[in-house]
Amino acid sequence: MKRSKATQQSQNQDFPLRRSARLADKFTNLPDELTSKIFSKMEDDPKTLIRCSVVSKKWASFVSKIVNLTLRFSRNGHFLACSEHHYHTPLSSLPAIMKVFANLESIEVKVYHPASEPPAYGNITKMTVTWEGYVSQTDTCVAFEVGTLSTIEGAMLSHDFDEEKLATLKSSLVIDFYWRMIAHRPKKLKTLVIMSAKNYGVGSGKVLITIEQVSKLHDSISNSRVNESWLEDPQNIVYWHKNNSDKENLIQEQVWLVYRSKFFVTNNGLHHEIIVREKNAKELLDGLDDHDGDM
Repeated sequence: MKRSKATQQSQNQDFPLRRSARLADKFTNLPDELTSKIFSKMEDDPKTLIRCSVVSKKWASFVSKIVNLTLRFSRNGHFLACSEHHYHTPLSSLPAIMKVFANLESIEVKVYHPASEPPAYGNITKMTVTWEGYVSQTDTCVAFEVGTLSTIEGAMLSHDFDEEKLATLKSSLVIDFYWRMIAHRPKKLKTLVIMSAKNYGVGSGKVLITIEQVSKLHDSISNSRVNESWLEDPQNIVYWHKNNSDKENLIQEQVWLVYRSKFFVTNNGLHHEIIVREKNAKELLDGLDDHDGDM
């Protein structure tokens, strides 16, 4: 007896569902340790993890045990079209996200800017907050582009690095996200990192200097040629982030002015440190991915 055409179509439609069910059963039967490891590989994809959490109570349990998570937001809190590398999370979903990932110990937040959004000058901000018992520590490093440094032309710097601009960069974005995260902070959270970058200039070499080094820059360059040995002298700059295409005899680097503010809160009161070290500058730039030019 021949099956009717309708019956055959129905069976064909059911085949993918049955196959999906078999695959789900195989995944369910995996050892818990292996399942947890699989979920931990998706720490930079909260959207997929949240979808997994609604599949079953068991999966929700695995998702809730995630201890590290990366979140990406647009500056204005809305959806922002982006590359295929990642998805942006709506800011309004933050309270719900923190409930799903109740056991987080470390969160990294990357705040992205629309390409057309001011300011036009490059700037990078990184805030790292840590908690250990009754002691908390907030370390903020800010850098913004102020000109170029080259073998041929020497230093070509803008003089527009006033404190008001710096305060605007620090308070208008990263601080705002800091307070939003603190309001929904998971109880076990030990580390919070918030990063923002605008016009980062992916692929170009960068020289990070302090305001004190800026005042000495022209005198220093007039006495010696800008080359690798000059850029590697810690008296001249804080950190040189090299471009792989740089040539020793022809250097053309961006100059970034860098500030740092570090606060310790302990039982003995508040402690403050403003020294910028090479390690701080290196961590500021190394935290950016190749596609984070307008992060």
